[in-house]
Amino acid sequence: MIKRAVLSDEHRELEALAKRILVEVGGDGPSVELSSLRWRLNRVLTKHLALEDQLLYPILRANPVTASLAEQVLKEVGGTAATYAAYHAAWPIERIQEDWEAFRAATRDVMTVLRRRILREERDLFPRASWPGADGR
Repeated sequence: MIKRAVLSDEHRELEALAKRILVEVGGDGPSVELSSLRWRLNRVLTKHLALEDQLLYPILRANPVTASLAEQVLKEVGGTAATYAAYHAAWPIERIQEDWEAFRAATRDVMTVLRRRILREERDLFPRASWPGADGR
């Protein structure tokens, strides 16, 4: 059973990690903390997006109440997993150290994509969802 409370808790964790990463990329160069934060974000986000994309969205798309909105949200932010995977693969630590400015820009861009997805789900999609466990129980 997929519970909204679990997904929303993960959203809050992802937002907190994104915020901390954005603070780190505001600095003069990569820090030890940045590596740890990126690892944690990758672990949480990969699991979270797999759950949503493979389990949640098929349920929401099959429900007449949420089908249209789920399709709309997917069109807008459904490529988040692929976008993040490409970003993560493109930026090993060596490349980050070599091209800090480009990494900073890429990080800001991918965090914007992540935040947009979370916003759309929390503000627009989840309140209308009626799947088992959507109420957090």
